[in-house]
Amino acid sequence: MNFVLRMAVRETRASWRRLLFFFVCIAVGVAAIVTLRSVIQSVRDVFGSEAKGLLAAVVLIATNREWPREARATIDRRLAEAGSTARTETIETPTMVRPTDRAKAVAKMAELRAVQSEYPLYGAVVLQGTDRYSYSLVQGHGTLVRPELLAALGVRVGEQITIGQAPFTIRGVIVSEPGRRVGGFSLGPRVIVDYADLPSTGIISFGSRADRRLHAKVPDDRTDELVRALRVDFKDDFINTRSYRSTEDQIGRDFDRAENYLSLVGLIIVILGGIAVSSVTRVFILQKIRSIAVLKCVGARSAQIIAVYILQVMALGLAGSLLGVAMASGVIAAISLALGGSTSLLAQAHYGVTWSAAVQGVGIGVLVSLLFSVVPLLQVRFIKPSLLLRDESLRRRRDWLSGAAMVVVSAALHETP
Repeated sequence: MNFVLRMAVRETRASWRRLLFFFVCIAVGVAAIVTLRSVIQSVRDVFGSEAKGLLAAVVLIATNREWPREARATIDRRLAEAGSTARTETIETPTMVRPTDRAKAVAKMAELRAVQSEYPLYGAVVLQGTDRYSYSLVQGHGTLVRPELLAALGVRVGEQITIGQAPFTIRGVIVSEPGRRVGGFSLGPRVIVDYADLPSTGIISFGSRADRRLHAKVPDDRTDELVRALRVDFKDDFINTRSYRSTEDQIGRDFDRAENYLSLVGLIIVILGGIAVSSVTRVFILQKIRSIAVLKCVGARSAQIIAVYILQVMALGLAGSLLGVAMASGVIAAISLALGGSTSLLAQAHYGVTWSAAVQGVGIGVLVSLLFSVVPLLQVRFIKPSLLLRDESLRRRRDWLSGAAMVVVSAALHETP
């Protein structure tokens, strides 16, 4: 064992320049895996913790039609039975918005949301500058708009826009809002108005496309029971019920798929590096033929020599993997700096290398180093001491052990997460 360790150290010290490419390939692949998994896990944690804010409620009941009187009575009864402590309603509909001053830009499509005084039950509407959201900003035909709508219409805060048949004064600019899923499809910039002012616009009438939503605050231990009961009550109606837990579960599934897909990308990078590792190992063995022949002349067995180079490969794989983790830390730190000025949920995540991602990355790096080098190293068995006396080239030979090793390597790569 001492012979194997001493030889591994000597070979690494003497040939480190030749093995540098090996080292870099593993480092880049591991950095990709660790970075992708760590970022996805960090973002998933913050989205999971903000699930109520994403839904703006504990329970959300929605319909794209007028609320039937019987349905309202059923909802009131179920919420009372569940011990609901607060509720509010919103209406969302796409509509055209134009400057009241007709000399300015043409009308643009927007997503209108009419809110009541209790909105939002969870989360917060964040406005530009030092302004803080309050219901008074939208009362009396006031409105809050996204900054892209200001640019599209050529208007500023304090000026008026016309929604349907009614003018509204712009009193703030929206940076973020609850109840709007990140990355979701949007017909246009968001516009928020008072629920009581919506009838004056004339856009809600028979046949209008509008989503009516009832946001409710319910004790957590009664949430699932309430959702099940409402789904049974409205199984034949166009009324949907969901809780923040279903939103959290869906987000978790989305992130699981994203994490697995992106990790597959990182694994492909590592495997491409492994192919380079295999080539480097094969060339390295060819360059070491005479040294290996000398070792066999003085009594070294093929198993000992293979153990020397396997130990060397694993040490380089481990060092490359640790370098990859360090590279991932730098990349993730750069992401944090890039998002430092943002107020989105993505900027709220605490980015850093997670232990699970680091352990997985290091494990894959060492495993791929070993798997892709073991088959070329088996050629050491066919190097004979007679190579010192005559010029012979090492021919690539196949035997049952090499074939079995290739089968094991293929199976291990197939099972690698």
